[in-house]
Amino acid sequence: MSPEIRLQLLLQREQRESALRQERTEQTRAALSLLSTEYASHEERPSRHDTEILHGMDEIRTRLEALASQCTKDVLTFLPGGALPTAALREGQPLNERAMLRGVRFRNVYLQSITKDRQTYAYVRWVHELGSEVRLSPRLPMRLLIVDGGTAVIPGDPEEPHPTALVLHSPPVLRALRELFEAYWKDATPLEAPSPCTELAELLPQERQVLRMPANGDKDETVARALGISVRTERRMVADLLARTGASSRFELGVKAAKADWV
Repeated sequence: MSPEIRLQLLLQREQRESALRQERTEQTRAALSLLSTEYASHEERPSRHDTEILHGMDEIRTRLEALASQCTKDVLTFLPGGALPTAALREGQPLNERAMLRGVRFRNVYLQSITKDRQTYAYVRWVHELGSEVRLSPRLPMRLLIVDGGTAVIPGDPEEPHPTALVLHSPPVLRALRELFEAYWKDATPLEAPSPCTELAELLPQERQVLRMPANGDKDETVARALGISVRTERRMVADLLARTGASSRFELGVKAAKADWV
């Protein structure tokens, strides 16, 4: 391929990605504008039923558990945090399992960075294998939960001294949030199809060596000694690579590495 054609293709790809980013930005702006209006209305008229404010983690957790127990159709989530606390994973597991067994459709968008935390990534894969649809995005606008199309939960004012959350029922706000979710969902990467180019770009030189040397038959001790690190550190790096690629064994990791041209 000539350099001119290659550059044209790259330019076209950049233009498409720029258009998608602009679309998401406009939808985020519209959703935030509606949310600001809704929040101001609630402050002026506290008796309104379209918006509720939850105060403190206990109240927020209780409402989330109730929503998880009562949902019947679908759950949409943005999860922009990185590694999830162990307690949160443990508490959420039975609730999600029971909901999916009832036939509730889950669509979750996580940050791509969760692949770097072994425990969180294992949980996300478990949820996916149980039937939840999972996609990964390089960025997300906010934490978001939409249940059965009729209730949304978003974080409250970050300047409050204690955690707060808004529970929204307003149809216009819900429509805007759902459109925002669909825009990010459409552009996110399905969990079952990770991008080799993205993973390859994030590999460190030591990680490439950790992949390359076992392919030549070297043992953990030999690899660690060659890299000047402890065996424990070398094994931790292997575990991280297993989690990031979704491989279940070193053999599968080696196959994926070869297919992605990492070694």
